[in-house]
Amino acid sequence: MAKPQAQSSEIATIARQELASRLQERALVILNVTPKESYADGHIPGSISLPVVDIESKARLLISNLDQEIAVYCAGPT
Repeated sequence: MAKPQAQSSEIATIARQELASRLQERALVILNVTPKESYADGHIPGSISLPVVDIESKARLLISNLDQEIAVYCAGPT
C-alpha cells in the first residue's frame, strides 16, 4: 500500500527554545490541550485553553483562522 503524501497541514515538532522565542508572534497560536484545571494551575502565557475533549466543538470558536500556524502542547513527556 502506498504511503499518503504529506499535505500543507503536516504536523511538525517545535523545540521549547523555538517556541519560547516565538511567544510574541501574533501569527502563532499556542493551544494548551490539558484539562481546564491543569491550565489554571499553570500554562504558557498567551496560550489558549482548549482541552482535548473540546477540540471538535470549540476550535472554530476560539481560533479565528484555522489555516495559521498552531502550536499544541499538553502535559505529556518533556
